[in-house]
Amino acid sequence: MSGHTAETDEALASAGEISGLTAEQQGRVDRARAYAQELQETVFKEIAEAERRRIGQLPLGMVPGLAAGMDARDLSVMSRLYVGSVNFELSEELVARAFSEFGQVRSVSMAKDAGSGRHKGFGFVEYYVPEAAMLAMETMNGTMLGGRQLKIGRPNGYDAAVARGFPKPPRERIYVANVNGDVSQDALREIFAAFGNVTKCLLAKDRQGWGFIEYEQAQAAEQAAAAMNGLALANVLLRVRACVVGGPLGEPKSKVVVLYNVVERSQVDDELPSDMAEEGLKCGRITKVVVHLAEESDQDLQSQVCVFLLYAEEEAADKAVRLFDGRWFGGRKISASLFDMDRFLFLTSTDTMVFVP
Repeated sequence: MSGHTAETDEALASAGEISGLTAEQQGRVDRARAYAQELQETVFKEIAEAERRRIGQLPLGMVPGLAAGMDARDLSVMSRLYVGSVNFELSEELVARAFSEFGQVRSVSMAKDAGSGRHKGFGFVEYYVPEAAMLAMETMNGTMLGGRQLKIGRPNGYDAAVARGFPKPPRERIYVANVNGDVSQDALREIFAAFGNVTKCLLAKDRQGWGFIEYEQAQAAEQAAAAMNGLALANVLLRVRACVVGGPLGEPKSKVVVLYNVVERSQVDDELPSDMAEEGLKCGRITKVVVHLAEESDQDLQSQVCVFLLYAEEEAADKAVRLFDGRWFGGRKISASLFDMDRFLFLTSTDTMVFVP
């Protein structure tokens, strides 16, 4: 289905003008044209909407290209890489781990042999943002992995996706990946402020953190990218580069805060929601606290037990993130971030461990 293009429409539209067609052949052309139009109006729109929903599960504000109205399919192609000469013994999970230092890996799809079920040594790695793909290609092409020299390239359709256009990135913005999980967003902002006034800093957590930093001056961004790329921060090598795609990069806004790594699944008790509410009320009025036990399908959640705090005001939620993120609770370090309201309502619609202060 991904082969549908404007050229396809044009070819189908002009096919009816070909002379010498029998009535049966003309009927086939008409049916093909109608089917292509139906795909354009239904299936392809559903694919695009599915892409938006999946990307929407990321921390808020992390996909500026999509926020600018960029076609989700073009964004997907620009965020994807062809990976060849992969050791046959390496699993898709190991490939994902190897490439995760450049950003959050959305999927790894290796070509499989129908007979043995083993992969053929090549496939595709897709990220959530094009900057991660660019960093990976710049760094991994020609490197050794599992005793074989990797071959990294762009997938079919990349040039066409670029040609259709995308929002140009501001020179003041840089992309940062492979941030040690113990480094908070505020700490990252402070570190990069050494190069100039930081106006925006967004950090998402996966295996390692990744996100965007925007400066007041373009020169500061250029200096930061040159100086910090490859620098060890908390014993992890940072990956930094200029941005590829532009779009809105505002501070995320939501009334929902999610707390990760609060307790183990076996430690959940009836007092947990009220305990979290007691602390969270220091930041503002809470309308609901929900303890959610993650299911296998909840791939965007970072721990098996998630505590959601629903605040009455966005400002209170912002304060709560700063209060909880990086804080220790019962010997565990909590991770806190804002969470999409629609996703929260969907995830917790059947949860019963609910506390209303």
